[in-house]
Amino acid sequence: MHTTEYSTTSLHTAALTDRVKRGDVRKFYRTFATRYPSVRNPLMLMRRVCMFIGTGCVPIGALALAYGITEVVSGGAPVADVVAPVVVGALLLSVGIMMARFFVRTFKRRDTPKRHYRLARFATANSLSYLPGPVSGKHLKPWASRGVLTLTRVMRPASERTIEFANYELRVDTLGSSNAQFGGFCAVRLSTPLPHILLRAQAGKAGKFALAALPDSAQRLSLEGDFNDHFTLYCPEEYERDALYLFTPDVMARLIDRVRGFDVEIIDDWLLLVSSRDVVTLDPESWQGLYDAVGALSDKIGRWERWRDDRLPAVPRVATGTDAGAVAVGPKPAASAGRVARRGRRLRMRLGWGEAIGLIALGSLLVGGVVSLFYSP
Repeated sequence: MHTTEYSTTSLHTAALTDRVKRGDVRKFYRTFATRYPSVRNPLMLMRRVCMFIGTGCVPIGALALAYGITEVVSGGAPVADVVAPVVVGALLLSVGIMMARFFVRTFKRRDTPKRHYRLARFATANSLSYLPGPVSGKHLKPWASRGVLTLTRVMRPASERTIEFANYELRVDTLGSSNAQFGGFCAVRLSTPLPHILLRAQAGKAGKFALAALPDSAQRLSLEGDFNDHFTLYCPEEYERDALYLFTPDVMARLIDRVRGFDVEIIDDWLLLVSSRDVVTLDPESWQGLYDAVGALSDKIGRWERWRDDRLPAVPRVATGTDAGAVAVGPKPAASAGRVARRGRRLRMRLGWGEAIGLIALGSLLVGGVVSLFYSP
């Protein structure tokens, strides 16, 4: 898929919404399920059932705990005896909310033969390959290093440049427990690594409360005009000039006009447009917005790939003379193509709100236990 500044990509979305015949769906699915056995994986159903049962048990446990606390208080017990149960109850409710969110998200993501049929026809109409998944996302090394990355509904166009649309689940170990993040992305492979730059869309601030770490605020770069009303840009310290080279005023204008609701991340040799919502769906408007976002940046990638890091150290010249006493005179610039200095490879991260809240809750639980242990009669 390639666009220029003066053209748009035609997108055929009729297959996403057209009425379908049951016989056609059954015939398609028999062959499809044989080719991709993972679509009939019973573990996915068992996973949703377990989460549903767990979500239902948490409120029952919380109510029982609340009743016990009420009985303790009415019996004249000291306040210290109530602190630990209250903290446990708060943690239990937090776990219940997280499990409910996980169940709702996985339930909405469930696939049916009809959905696979529609997506496969849409992919064929737009020269895309379709892989239902789930499959590992290890090839996206910068993201896979953050946790266990699993992709579903993977679509790739037939193009010289690697482009990938997919929904993802990223499981991250935080505070000794595994937490899942959901969403969708478009990944575009670049021919050269670039500094780690993140543009967080102002729309959809819920990401601030995710359990993932966030960039340190000292790396925030304010840009001209009203760009800061739409995106917050983070770049490694001392790479501000490089960020301005990559995100020129015309690129910023395109981001404001056409890249709506997506975070934009450049990391190593990948450009990622990331949403907290699934992007591979049956919604034609969602697909059009995604194609517009990719088209807005696709013809600027060539300029980005010409970037070179002048912070890389110089290397000694190699003597080419035949005299035994020939020596190198002075340094020559390092061949910086395809390399980024260590300082620019990753943003410095800090605790996200979810991690901070988890630490506070754990600390409160420990303090409550100590108080109950030493100050109870």
